[in-house]
Amino acid sequence: MLSWRSASRTFPGSLVCPERLCNMKIGDVQFYKYRLPFRNSFTTAHGVMTVREGIIVEITTQHGISGIGEIAPLPEFAGESLADTCSLLPALAARLHGMTLDAALELVLAAGETGIKATPAPALCGLEIALLDALGKAEGRGVCTFLSPPGTMPRASVPVNAVIGARATKAALADAREARKNGYHCVKLKVAFGGSIQEEVERVAAVRDAIGPVMHLRLDANEAWNLEEAIAFLSQCIPYNIQYVEQPLKAHDLAGMRALRQAVPIPIAVDEALHSLESAQLILDSEAADVLVIKPQLAGGLRVGQQIIQAAAERGTPCVITSTLDAAISVVAALHLAAASPAVTLECGLATLHLLVDDLVTDDLSVRDGLLAVPSGPGLGIALDREALDRFSGRGIG
Repeated sequence: MLSWRSASRTFPGSLVCPERLCNMKIGDVQFYKYRLPFRNSFTTAHGVMTVREGIIVEITTQHGISGIGEIAPLPEFAGESLADTCSLLPALAARLHGMTLDAALELVLAAGETGIKATPAPALCGLEIALLDALGKAEGRGVCTFLSPPGTMPRASVPVNAVIGARATKAALADAREARKNGYHCVKLKVAFGGSIQEEVERVAAVRDAIGPVMHLRLDANEAWNLEEAIAFLSQCIPYNIQYVEQPLKAHDLAGMRALRQAVPIPIAVDEALHSLESAQLILDSEAADVLVIKPQLAGGLRVGQQIIQAAAERGTPCVITSTLDAAISVVAALHLAAASPAVTLECGLATLHLLVDDLVTDDLSVRDGLLAVPSGPGLGIALDREALDRFSGRGIG
């Protein structure tokens, strides 16, 4: 197996850490379930979400250094359920016990690169986050400094977009005006809720009017249309200066996405279609997208995300990093990736923590003037709120 620390790696952010740190062995691995209600139901073309479930990972070295991660499957988007993932965790914990941080990170990256389905991508992502958090604490460095390309410094903050999931136009307009008032520079509007094309176009026009001509406006259809419907809708949205439309067609329909790119001038982004490095390469080869939307939880981790960003940059295709509507540990990990990636210049979809009743950490992660600051402490720079974890069903697994 090629070491992820090897100089032969060509993707940015290859880690080289002192042997005494990388060779620290894992003494304990614990998993805790959570169940967080949304403050208000969140609607997409996939359905209505009222609760977010996931798993907090805590990896402790034999030296007593602990790292935290988060496993947050989203079956509506990519297959694996929480139950499927839970069934694999005891065996994973047993396998990691006694391994060095270095060896464990190599194992996770190799599985994520190849898209091995024996271990779901969210589990790989959560384990990697916890391992990098532990390593960062051991070295006194932020995770983003590990991920930054040589000779670059990570950003202190990342621009993010507001999300509007309200189905009713009146509520969507209220959310749009609130986003503008709070200093956001970009809004993503969920569309394709089953109304007529004309009603949807009028809703887009109303939101554009509410936010003004300068703010960026994105649309997200979550696979709702066929090619003919997408062309009919987007052709009428051209006057509203749409930054891009996200996943307008089914994830498997790359040929349709390419045809849609040729039919309308609005840039086309992929989301559900992107679930691994291999899928990203297929999308790029198929010329199916103008923008790649990367969810580290569903892609298999932060370093697989790095490889996707590099592959896209080589084709001149921009990327956006987004959450999967999960709790703070996963969101902050994605934030570190965005901060460490100079090629990621568009607003990222990481302003989602306020949608949940709690974020499970003790830190203030508020968005200010459209920017989300990267925590400055070692590792992820955040601390688990154990009282909140206990309150929201923090039970051990296995």
